[in-house]
Parts: sequence; structure tokens; C-alpha cells
Amino acid sequence: MQELSLYLDGDLTSARRRTIERHIKACACCGTMAERLRVTVAACRAEGKRRPPSDVRSRAAQRIRALTSH
Repeated sequence: MQELSLYLDGDLTSARRRTIERHIKACACCGTMAERLRVTVAACRAEGKRRPPSDVRSRAAQRIRALTSH
């Protein structure tokens, strides 16, 4: 799993990347896992770029103040 993560992040040497790519193409289980991880990482990255609505931020700030005021 760690190597799949490194692969998707582009953090492997080109030789290791090619080895992983060959394996992913040959192994249905790993290919499925790689695709699911890719989709999950992309979704997390996309969500990380979005700001919550202002009312959510305001309520969260109020709640944090309430929890830390004691």
C-alpha cells in the first residue's frame, strides 16, 4: 500500500514506477486497489481546496470558543 501511495504521488524512481505499473496491469487485485486509492486521494485533495460555507465556519468558531473558555 505504501508503494502504491508513493506511485500515485509520483515519488518513485522511474524504474520502480515502471515495475509497479507492470504489476498493476497484471494483478487485478492491485490494479483495483490502485484505482480506488487514486480516486480517494483525488477526492481528498479536491475537498481540501474547498472552504466550508461561512455559516459552518462561524458555528465551528463559536463551538471552539465555548469549548476552550472553561
